[in-house]
Amino acid sequence: MVGRAVAGYFPVSTEHNGKMRLTTKVRYGLRAVCHVAHRGYASAHAISEAQSIPPRYLEEIIADLRKAGIVVGKRGPRGGYRLARPISDIVVGDVVDALAGTVGPGPEAPRDDVTALVERAVDESLAASVRSLRLDELLERARERHRRNAANYVI
Repeated sequence: MVGRAVAGYFPVSTEHNGKMRLTTKVRYGLRAVCHVAHRGYASAHAISEAQSIPPRYLEEIIADLRKAGIVVGKRGPRGGYRLARPISDIVVGDVVDALAGTVGPGPEAPRDDVTALVERAVDESLAASVRSLRLDELLERARERHRRNAANYVI
């Protein structure tokens, strides 16, 4: 993956059509958290199946989300996961922080001042965006998009 850290912590790739993309781990983590938020409670198996996330990778993601206090789990045959706090108290940046860790600028970080200033401004803007987008807002946007797509479906 060609990419760099945004705002010192947010790994992205610009490999796909020049648009910034989240890492696979962050994308899967957001999908898992949204699934749990939508269902209220879900087993790892249900999340893995519904979101097409490899089970072993999901275990790693869930462990990181638990450590960050985003989800809590219950073991056993009827075990599963739920959000650790109200959905309106979780922002996308919380999930990114939990799954991306602290990442420094990549080796292709600019050496000239002008490019560094532009990239810093972009990094700060992106960081502010993920810090302000609440999970409940993200879920509502996803539901609206799903409704629009379903309304446009023609056989």
